[in-house]
Amino acid sequence: MKLNLSTDYALRVLIFLGSKPDELHSIETLSRTYNLPQSSLMKVVSELVRHGYVSSTRGRAGGIRLGKDPSDINIGDVVRAMDENLDIIDCTNCILDQRCRLKGVLSEATAAFLNVLSSYSLANLISTKDDFLVLFALPETPQHLTQK
Repeated sequence: MKLNLSTDYALRVLIFLGSKPDELHSIETLSRTYNLPQSSLMKVVSELVRHGYVSSTRGRAGGIRLGKDPSDINIGDVVRAMDENLDIIDCTNCILDQRCRLKGVLSEATAAFLNVLSSYSLANLISTKDDFLVLFALPETPQHLTQK
């Protein structure tokens, strides 16, 4: 099973925010950290805010941070919220649909996949957050680029 890009990005955003919980972060910082398009991250963050996983503050001093404690963010729930279609295959137009047992087997496999994800929280994923901090360290922006 392969998760969609929005789900992948959502999990990356949550790991980043969970690793640096005491700070507000910009989407630009996330984009630079992961080398991902800002427009895609904006859509993902908007969905995460809608589901309450992330909180946002508007304005000049604004940014985003986790909206819940990491132990209250269930990975299976995040995947279900972000991935609209978790079907492994599309059986809707198959002539075998009424008699085929494969659909049930694949449905069971999907349920098992989600059950495993549901046994983890964001806190489990960031339990070694000091390791992430090294990976998330961005080079300083040269001073001549920050002066106006």
